[in-house]
Amino acid sequence: MSGFNRHPWLKWEQVEKFLGQKLPFAEKGQTFLDNMTWAEGYVQDMLKKAMPDLDASISSQSYAGSEIFETHEHVIIKVEIAKDEDPKAMQVFVKSNQIKLTGFLSGKNRIIKLPTLVQPRTARVSYKQRILQIKVRKRGLKEDYIEAYIRY
Repeated sequence: MSGFNRHPWLKWEQVEKFLGQKLPFAEKGQTFLDNMTWAEGYVQDMLKKAMPDLDASISSQSYAGSEIFETHEHVIIKVEIAKDEDPKAMQVFVKSNQIKLTGFLSGKNRIIKLPTLVQPRTARVSYKQRILQIKVRKRGLKEDYIEAYIRY
């Protein structure tokens, strides 16, 4: 049986109507499900239609004046601090997946999402020439076991 007739209960016309577009037909020797390259584009289009502000919300996760980059072992975040801000009033809080900056004159906190998980206790923060630099060690994919002692 060909890929299209394997399931007689499945009417491709109904699927196309539901999806709102014609489905691409397989090349010779392939079944419909062997070539699913069209699916990624379709999903991206549907996400854009369902959430048109998605691109704006992703870019707003890191605010203007910040730069995030990774090395093999660390994530480094550089944040430009405005001239009128008091760097001594600022505080940096590090979580495994984000950083929270407090102490701004506006009273608002700023959250910076990290591209990978980190070890919060390894964070080192420095301030120089209006740049706040936060360097945090990445959490390794392969972690050692830590013995948990049994109380008797």
